[in-house]
Amino acid sequence: MPKNTLQGIIDTNVLIRAFLKSNGSDGLIFKKFLDKKFELVYSDITLKEFKKVVYYPRILKRYNHKQDRVDRFIYNIVSIGKFVYAPKKVKICRDPDDDELLSIAKAIYHKNRIYIVSGDEDLHAIKKNKLSDKKLNLQRLSRQMSF
Repeated sequence: MPKNTLQGIIDTNVLIRAFLKSNGSDGLIFKKFLDKKFELVYSDITLKEFKKVVYYPRILKRYNHKQDRVDRFIYNIVSIGKFVYAPKKVKICRDPDDDELLSIAKAIYHKNRIYIVSGDEDLHAIKKNKLSDKKLNLQRLSRQMSF
């Protein structure tokens, strides 16, 4: 991807909704990633969380998705996205899974903005001074960014 491409870290709940309802607003965000409008950044921990959540019994019962569809979705993330190892773990949020998103952002932060795509109110409540990076934006990508 070009150097100035937008980078986004997508919360697991957004990925799950994109997987389950590809025509919804979260699905449209994922389609923008597939169309290479931004670079999706992920870690092994975020992929493991996605795999765990997508197979929750209540989700399987309601949506009845197949293994090959899950595999294709993950393949798209792995083959097009950017894997990041985040050795320095941030500990700000009540939910450690949210901390992982912030840890990834801290690991890749250089000069360009990094967008965390999440509807999680805990993440949106974090003050920039807790993160100590002015360029780290917590935004609802679907509502606040145009492509």
